[in-house]
Amino acid sequence: MKKWVSAIIVFLSVICLSVVKVGITQIVDHPALNAVFDGVVKAIEDAGFKVGQDVIVDRQNAQGNMQNAVAIARKFATEKMDFIVAIATPSAQACVQAISDRPVVFAAVTDPVGAGLIKQLGRNDSNVVGISDMVPVSTHLKLIKKVFPVAKKIGVIYNPGEPNSVTLTNIAKSSALSLELTIIDIPGTSPSEMISALNSIGPDVDVLYIGTDNTAASSIEAIGNVALRLGKPIVAADIDIARGGGVIGFGFNYFQVGVETGRLLVELLKGANPQDLESHVVGPESLLLYINLDLAQKLGVQIPADLVERADILVEKGQEVQK
Repeated sequence: MKKWVSAIIVFLSVICLSVVKVGITQIVDHPALNAVFDGVVKAIEDAGFKVGQDVIVDRQNAQGNMQNAVAIARKFATEKMDFIVAIATPSAQACVQAISDRPVVFAAVTDPVGAGLIKQLGRNDSNVVGISDMVPVSTHLKLIKKVFPVAKKIGVIYNPGEPNSVTLTNIAKSSALSLELTIIDIPGTSPSEMISALNSIGPDVDVLYIGTDNTAASSIEAIGNVALRLGKPIVAADIDIARGGGVIGFGFNYFQVGVETGRLLVELLKGANPQDLESHVVGPESLLLYINLDLAQKLGVQIPADLVERADILVEKGQEVQK
């Protein structure tokens, strides 16, 4: 009888050792970050692991609150998650500060070096590795110049409390000089502040630009409604933000960002160390061009034919078509 009991205990121990716990945290609920999560799960399953069986996922959402993000990071540290995936800069910063003894994989972080997550892109001597979604800001401004040739003042809607957004805004200001454009800040640390700033400053700009700002993304429908009322077109660095009220979006497929992040996690699940892997920017092949012809018509915007031809996603007569 004792032999059978011992055998059962050993068997159960082997099962427990084969199951890993992955804590996944994101700063706020919006389509792009949700798509990252979905992509991570897809990569895990494509590698042959069964989520819920081989890999137990604890998904947490900070609801746009940095204090919540810190609390989640501490929860993961206390509960001894085997691996942590942190989606977006604020959540990644919270996890990197709280967890140093287990791998932390960041996703959808615009400037991981500037945010203090890693020393450099490529390999690092730390427990942190991940995927950057640094968007081509200068290309966005050139796109604005092409579609709106007489535009001079570009209003950038962003949260000054989000390091990723500050980085993109500063890049925009530097890039704008050679294009003879002026960047006008439209800041807000909450959706209500953004709406208030947009109502106040929006009438004085020609075009609105939104980067990969999580606060703006979580309230894009309200922002889009105000922009439409003001008659100001939105150009976004994120496809899902553009879907909420933009005329043009040129940004990454965030599901693919998640897949690339998940592939790093899979390497760790298979025994690699974070120091063996390279942090990198998601590839340009994941960039998509979105154009809403219906909204362009409402705002009296003429989209050049060559852009319409190149678009990956078009909205026309109420229908979204992926080419």
